Amino acid sequence: MSGMRPNDQMSLPGLGVPVDPWTGFVLPPVVTQRLKKLKEAEEAFRLVLHELDGTTSGSRPGNRRMALAFTKLEEAMLWAGAAVMHGED
Repeated sequence: MSGMRPNDQMSLPGLGVPVDPWTGFVLPPVVTQRLKKLKEAEEAFRLVLHELDGTTSGSRPGNRRMALAFTKLEEAMLWAGAAVMHGED
């Protein structure tokens, strides 16, 4: 899959407490659940893109346009994750 993002690494070492990687504050349960739902949606959409492309999960896209679709998915995840964690700025 993709490289690890801050949202994928939100826990204090050994404690399993979800924290905001930029502030270090503990995340409220509602934010944690929203991020989990967002991650599940990304994985499902990624599998659909691979199916449409005729490739397997973790492999490279077959053409430039599909590669761009995966890039835009990554960009959308970054924006959505920031929106979930920080609300409107």
